[in-house]
Amino acid sequence: MKFTVQNVSKLRPRIGTLSNFGERKNGTLETPMLLLHSQGGQIPHITHEVFKLISKDAHILQIPLTSMHNFQETLEQYNGTITDFIGSKESLSCITFHDPSNITRQGHHAKNKVPLWTKNGIVYYDAPMYCKVLESYKPDMYFFISDGDTNKGSQQKRIQKAVDTTIHFYKDCLEGHKKSAILKNSFAMASIAGGYCLKSREKCMDVMLKDSEIGGYVIDGLHNNGPEIEFIPFDEVKSVAEFVMSKIPENKLMCVQGCWNPVNIVKFIQLGVDLFDTSYCRIVTERSSALTFSVDLQGELEEYEINLREHKYADDFQPIHNTCSCFTCKNYSRGYIHHLLTVQELLGPILIMIHNIHHYLNFFDTIRQCIKENTLNELEFILIKQFKNYEDSRKKNTAEISTFSEG
Repeated sequence: MKFTVQNVSKLRPRIGTLSNFGERKNGTLETPMLLLHSQGGQIPHITHEVFKLISKDAHILQIPLTSMHNFQETLEQYNGTITDFIGSKESLSCITFHDPSNITRQGHHAKNKVPLWTKNGIVYYDAPMYCKVLESYKPDMYFFISDGDTNKGSQQKRIQKAVDTTIHFYKDCLEGHKKSAILKNSFAMASIAGGYCLKSREKCMDVMLKDSEIGGYVIDGLHNNGPEIEFIPFDEVKSVAEFVMSKIPENKLMCVQGCWNPVNIVKFIQLGVDLFDTSYCRIVTERSSALTFSVDLQGELEEYEINLREHKYADDFQPIHNTCSCFTCKNYSRGYIHHLLTVQELLGPILIMIHNIHHYLNFFDTIRQCIKENTLNELEFILIKQFKNYEDSRKKNTAEISTFSEG
């Protein structure tokens, strides 16, 4: 796999291309782009067959190790790739360590090992063990193992430990990558740790920016994953993101993982970040909400999202979004989906997830078009307005519930 940047500049939005996928897959992928978040190799709530109703284009599946750990022994005996195993041969694969949609438990550290929380309990991984697992998965892309257990409140001692452990992992993973006949053909991305300490980030980068085998970097250690990321103010992470992006060579693919809201996604892209994931679609779907924000620069502002559990949608026979062309909006009404959610039918979340993934992929199509036309600032402006209205409404509802509970 090869990454090429069309317009090379630091701290600016950019268009790039991923290509050279090997013998099994042809074509190119344009960045900024999304990894399709999965659990156990399946996009939450929908199957690979259902996803073809959303898009028939090539995509990269984000496959967290935490959801695939139990298949390790089986895959060691399996001759195919991880995407062959999960029944999605047409997809590319990207192996990550943690699941960005679930909160990663803090603590439980061990020397030169990191905990992986699985359904069967905690498993400690070091770099050689991780590389061995990767060889059985045969991924198209993978992230180096790291200690990303830091957030805004982390103490310097924890940050220092995270950096030292991540550097140790980096050296071992790089050695494993070079020696492995399988992994040397995969696109490797190193994780930059250091929490919110710029000196610690610099220490990490001083070690990692020297090796040509690394195709890109992940800005790790900004959070502990999960739904809470949606409401992290961008001002909290801006200085770290700007500092890292100013140091990284322009020809490297840059990734930020997590359930970031669309406004923060665009702000990261304004700094040159290329790669994100669809974990946000999962958390929105699981609160029974459908994304409806507008990305039309000439159109009217829309409601940011709608919660289809609300009783006001019981007799609403409109589609989720009037201009949406997804399978859900073509065939089902808000009222019908409200009914499905009320009686707890499995079809409800499936239909919402189809819409949300479709909407988010279209959002990124618009982002790429705006970069080409130099109108990304206008897109950011209308997103900020819509998200602010949503936040204000959410805070008002929370305050009313709190007042009612106290009364």
